Amino acid sequence: MPTYTYTCTACETKVDKRRAVSERDEALPCPECGEETKRASVYGLRFNLPGDDWASKNGRISGQMAEKNRKLKAKEEQMKRDAPGMRLAPNVEGERVDTWAEAKRLAESKGKEGSSYDPMIKKEQTLAAKPEIS
Repeated sequence: MPTYTYTCTACETKVDKRRAVSERDEALPCPECGEETKRASVYGLRFNLPGDDWASKNGRISGQMAEKNRKLKAKEEQMKRDAPGMRLAPNVEGERVDTWAEAKRLAESKGKEGSSYDPMIKKEQTLAAKPEIS
């Protein structure tokens, strides 16, 4: 139920009264002078707006996405623990080669675009240039 503010017509006293919407226009006597009051405002009204574009649905979807992302992260962490040494191996159509540079040459010889191998070649060269720490 909303709370209505009533103002006395005689002494200007303000009265807050919690009432049903159906009772909002019923006369309310002033507690100070007993004269009739007039409704001035309403506050504390609560209502639910169902549908796709309202905060309640957005909040629910946000919670669902957070839960999904939490589960996905847990799965990814489990996969990292299960196979820590797994890495991408240089190959062209399943034919393995020793380096990414060889994979690029093989791909180009088969008429494929070789530029997609460039980042891996650069990474391989960077790793080869670093001294191994024991």
